[in-house]
Amino acid sequence: MSTSHSLSNIQVTGSPTPALKRRKPGTPTRTFGTPPVSPQIRPFECSSPTSTDRFIPSRRSMDFTVAHHFLTNEDAENKCAPSLSSPTSVPASGQPSEFESALRAALLSPGQHAPRSALSSTPLTSSGGGGGCEVSGIGLGSPARSGGSSGRVLAFSEPASPPRSLFGSDLPGLLRSGDLGGMSPLGGGAGSPGGRRSKDRLSRSIPSTPSRILDAPDIVDDYYLNLISWSSSNVLAVALGPAVYTWNAETNSVQLLCQLSNGDSVTSVNWMQSRPPSSSGGGGRGDALLAVGCNSSRIELWDAAALRLVRTLPGHSARVASLSWNPAHRSLLSSGGRDSLILSHDVRAAQSQVATLRGHRQEVCGLKWSPDGSTLASGGNENYLCLWDVAMSGAGGAGRSHQAQPSSMGHVGPRQVMQDHKAAVKALAWAPFQRSLLASGGGTADRTIKFWNANTGALQKSVDTGSQVCSLLWSPHHRELVSSHGFSQNQLVLWKYPTMTKVKEFTGHTARVLHLDMSPDGASVVSAAADETLRFWSIFGTASKGGGRGGAGAGQGLGGSVGGLNMLTLR
Repeated sequence: MSTSHSLSNIQVTGSPTPALKRRKPGTPTRTFGTPPVSPQIRPFECSSPTSTDRFIPSRRSMDFTVAHHFLTNEDAENKCAPSLSSPTSVPASGQPSEFESALRAALLSPGQHAPRSALSSTPLTSSGGGGGCEVSGIGLGSPARSGGSSGRVLAFSEPASPPRSLFGSDLPGLLRSGDLGGMSPLGGGAGSPGGRRSKDRLSRSIPSTPSRILDAPDIVDDYYLNLISWSSSNVLAVALGPAVYTWNAETNSVQLLCQLSNGDSVTSVNWMQSRPPSSSGGGGRGDALLAVGCNSSRIELWDAAALRLVRTLPGHSARVASLSWNPAHRSLLSSGGRDSLILSHDVRAAQSQVATLRGHRQEVCGLKWSPDGSTLASGGNENYLCLWDVAMSGAGGAGRSHQAQPSSMGHVGPRQVMQDHKAAVKALAWAPFQRSLLASGGGTADRTIKFWNANTGALQKSVDTGSQVCSLLWSPHHRELVSSHGFSQNQLVLWKYPTMTKVKEFTGHTARVLHLDMSPDGASVVSAAADETLRFWSIFGTASKGGGRGGAGAGQGLGGSVGGLNMLTLR
């Protein structure tokens, strides 16, 4: 016997109803498939096929705040109570009651009005045994029966208008853009697990266009070279073919520093680290010394202030593609060449070469000392990433007059060799906020940015960028990383670390972006591309409380760059 028959289709006897049909005498009490019927209750048939015994609301169109106010309002309850004992609650004048007006305001949005015949022309009566008010003559959840109106109560043919924003702006737009991170209950926005990073994201605006463009004709389109360097005194060095030009960001002046002869060309440039100011106030001009690597395998040291050649450093047998000064031992210069060697030079010694580091099999195209000067990272064309201790580079004897001869020195091997990349490793960047964190980028066949623990050599994270990674830079103010890429979009990408979500992309270059460097205050980034242009981007912003890269030009940034785009031509 089925017990699932709904009790909603039965009614207690006691008051005759015209809609009920009595069973004829002699008929069976029940048939197969129907539940038994007690003597006190009988099933009935509804007078209208469209009537229903329950209401299924459409909560999507309800204004619960307003409805709750009127349902819990004391005056509304007082207006509703008399209708339980009175057959009608409509005044004799025929005008709608106060409760009817309140009900209309609660159930309908401001832009919609119920037909007069649906609410006002039908009396408000009590439902037989119920304890609340009911609008008789209206099928809840079904079309109103009066006047042929098609209006529906608690369900609208058109979506209700969205509520006004409590913040005085387009709240959905703010949520889509991720600029409402500080209002999240968790204190973070999209892609930002902490409230501090969301605050950083809101605290600055990142322009999509460059602040200025410099024309750089004849810049060599070679992935393995390193042709720009920005000094701490706010002077940018750019190698254009056989010449090196300097551009002063404060004065916008361009100066030819050197011009190679005999068909030679410049393959790498790097400024010496600035000397801390002395107590007597006579700060050094160490950052005026520029190392220039040549295609002829020699290295030249130039005094940018005096525009003169200081000395030449031999040792390599092929072009010098990468250079890096040690920030702790200022006179120690490391150079990587196509001969697969890394040479350490003490520029103050008569015999400059103090160590030979052998670990690569092909050209050394990436070279970067850690900020504390303890570890040297090198990347090669054979896909190797090697780590070297400072003691291997002869830093312990740097500055002495009695240096070991190159012929008497043994070749030193790397401390760590990582072979996870699938293409040449040129892009290298040490994190300023974590001593052992190193980022590296691979070439066309690799297309990934990898993060390493320099102490153990363990791979922590790998991100596929979709294109050749040419250069990497960490922000000195935020946990962010910018990368430059080649085919197909030739763009710069700003990443949020450690989630590695894309914060913004910067397009404009029409060829691969080969080189990146940063201004002394860490606010601006310069990109050099094979389209023979240099573009300056305001990506990282300024430090909120001091900071920056220090030096004489710290905090200066791009002098005169405020107020629009500036286009100049080098040389």
